[in-house]
Amino acid sequence: MSRSSSGRPAHGPLLVPVAELRRRVGNVDEVEGAVALDGAEVLGTRLADGAEATVALRLEALSDAVVITGEAEAPWEGECRRCLEPVSGMTIGDIDEVARTMPLDGELAIEDDRIDLTEAVRAAVVLALPMAPLCSDDCMGPDPEAYPVTVEDKADDDEAPPPDPRWAALSELHPDE
Repeated sequence: MSRSSSGRPAHGPLLVPVAELRRRVGNVDEVEGAVALDGAEVLGTRLADGAEATVALRLEALSDAVVITGEAEAPWEGECRRCLEPVSGMTIGDIDEVARTMPLDGELAIEDDRIDLTEAVRAAVVLALPMAPLCSDDCMGPDPEAYPVTVEDKADDDEAPPPDPRWAALSELHPDE
């Protein structure tokens, strides 16, 4: 369960109460918590199974809204784009949201003096996932011994390759004559 800096418990993984915060314009509250984000994936890079995103947020009251800023951090796993070996790491997504009682397009809703930040955290973490991770900056790709490249031997470099039989009829045409 997450707790705000004022010690109030949130009522869900990221269901944050804002009644006290909204009493005066300019009030600020800080919230830390965690939420499970199973099933998020981008191009083969995915959140680790059973992973929880940890969040550190700052909420500020405006006259008609609450501005939420902060970061969410979660572990990810995937494959190296060069050698295809398993790779993992931590991703940090930035959160910058606005919540209102009557939300406009793309804004979060304040319902019963609470804001559900779960989907905002999911979006921030998914957008921060690496699209083509590397196991290391100097990864050379697949091991040549394990994945040999075969090249056909050419008998003589001076020999022209045989003509494609599909173009054979064109060799009979002589437009210059």
